[in-house]
Amino acid sequence: MGETKEAYLFVGSYTGYEPGQLPWVGSKQPGEGISSFSFNSSEGTFTKAGNITKQDSPTWLEVHPNGQFLIATHELSHHTGVGEGVGFVTAYKIQPNGELEKVSTQSTGGRGNTCAAFDRTGRFLLVTRYWEGGISVLPFDPDTGKIGEVTSTPDHSGSGPDPVRQSMPHPHGILGDPKTNMVYATDLGTDQVHQYILDTKTGMLEPKDNVKLTSGSGPRGIKFHPSLRIAYVNCELNGTVSVCSVDDTKGLLPVQTVSCYPKDFVARDHPENLGRSEYWGAEGCLSADGSYYYYICRVHQSIAIFDVGKENGKLTFSGRCQLADNSNARNLTMDPTGNFLLVASQDADRVECFRIDPASGALKLVDVQSVPCAADIAVI
Repeated sequence: MGETKEAYLFVGSYTGYEPGQLPWVGSKQPGEGISSFSFNSSEGTFTKAGNITKQDSPTWLEVHPNGQFLIATHELSHHTGVGEGVGFVTAYKIQPNGELEKVSTQSTGGRGNTCAAFDRTGRFLLVTRYWEGGISVLPFDPDTGKIGEVTSTPDHSGSGPDPVRQSMPHPHGILGDPKTNMVYATDLGTDQVHQYILDTKTGMLEPKDNVKLTSGSGPRGIKFHPSLRIAYVNCELNGTVSVCSVDDTKGLLPVQTVSCYPKDFVARDHPENLGRSEYWGAEGCLSADGSYYYYICRVHQSIAIFDVGKENGKLTFSGRCQLADNSNARNLTMDPTGNFLLVASQDADRVECFRIDPASGALKLVDVQSVPCAADIAVI
């Protein structure tokens, strides 16, 4: 029997709202901040550890590549009376016992910080400003964890065919290229991936050609294959994934689009469709070795599982895993061992841990813990 390994798991949440106040949140139990757990990475079980770290709506958690710091966005909104241009990110030092020690909080210059990521150097923090329609770049000191003042704040323009969700730009996801200084911002409101080149000396962004995806698709997030020059854009509004080849200078080129929902499933008028769109897909992620891709089908309350082509990275549907009733899961995260997939089921107020079958990619539920309005998960 293998040696038991201990790790730590952090869960972010939506806080500070009254039931029904945030139209995309069905949970009637607001969170309190970041919940900490001890995680057994041999068994996939986890137990509460330490105090809850109080913070306003830490809905996206990102661990720095050096494993020493946790970044949490403050996803604020006009729905709770927050003014335009008000937004923050906070950096925490991860202690040996799993406790979080606050290092710094910095303004992002805008609300709706739905995603944060590091560039390939680990010295710049990339953040979305969903409600203002732009993104921000902030310097980050990987030795101290201090976040510097914003260096670049490009705004997007345009709209899409969905009058409710696409009346203006809404950058939802952002990611730095692991091999170049390219930065990709997925804009749900414009059906585009906005491409930039990051100047790693000044922190300024130079716009490149945007990538237009299917009209009404609503691109939400992006993930890179661990070894192939392939990227996967998960689209919220039409329930698809766009597979893209990656050119070091030109960026993304769509090569395949796959549907993630069952063909006979109608999401539009379903009472759990709080996204008020044709579908309401959430995040996607790859297995550690890039063999499988997983996509959250909100409303249907399932995860679609795809085999990934070894040579071309294209997707073939292989199965489906059911989530909790009324789940409307928001995010999913691979643990560092690559053996488990963790799911933040926002409206079911829980975190679910699934063991991954390495031969098929199938998921088996191994543990569940209660976390009010769970929004995202990070594991170290």
